[in-house]
Amino acid sequence: MNSSSDTNARRPQTAVTAMCMLCSLAIAFAATASAEPQVRPFKAQHQAGIRLGGWANLGDTPKTSQTNGSTSYEIDFKGGAFLFEGFAGIRFSSALIGELSLGIMNRGDVNIVDGTDQYFGNLLVYPLLLKAKVYPFGKTGSRLQPYLTAGGGIYYAKYDIQYYKSDILFSGFNTQSATSVEYTLGGGVDLPLASMIGLDFNVAYMPLKFSKDMITIRNYDGLAITLGVKYLFTSLRKS
Repeated sequence: MNSSSDTNARRPQTAVTAMCMLCSLAIAFAATASAEPQVRPFKAQHQAGIRLGGWANLGDTPKTSQTNGSTSYEIDFKGGAFLFEGFAGIRFSSALIGELSLGIMNRGDVNIVDGTDQYFGNLLVYPLLLKAKVYPFGKTGSRLQPYLTAGGGIYYAKYDIQYYKSDILFSGFNTQSATSVEYTLGGGVDLPLASMIGLDFNVAYMPLKFSKDMITIRNYDGLAITLGVKYLFTSLRKS
């Protein structure tokens, strides 16, 4: 196997390892800080952080092998994918937060043989979402705070498939990128560990259908399940 292809194959694993290490360090810091007294109430704080987890596929899956004339495709779209998300939430009341998030998901890998040329790459999806987080028990002093989410935004998908010996892109597919505006619904649980650190468990349904084929399919519906670490900071609004 060519060394360039080996490098491309290692990139996703390296990114996943780095993100997991970052999350582990943040959780370890949060656990250490949990012994501090909770000076600021959670119901009066903004929040910002990261989420790491998986995307369970609920949409279509392309054929793993396809041939079109002299071109053959090997597509590795598994039933799930790694998802990373950064977010920031502004608190409007003890029961409501408005959240803006930007994520990145590697949907799968593609290996293409076109005559004597070989290409490698993957399909990335970027969700940019604006959501309302509703806390049914936000006015209580409970440390465990379940919430519901509803919102929507833009999903941008792009594949980057390169010739293994250079940065020449494969042009055999009809489109290289696509955008879709969709809604999202979900819920989760917040757990403040200290006055400025908290954990977040989140589940979100993300329907995603593009108007044109992306790597031979259009339906990329999924269920995102993530664990997050967040920084809590004092709201300027009185609780």
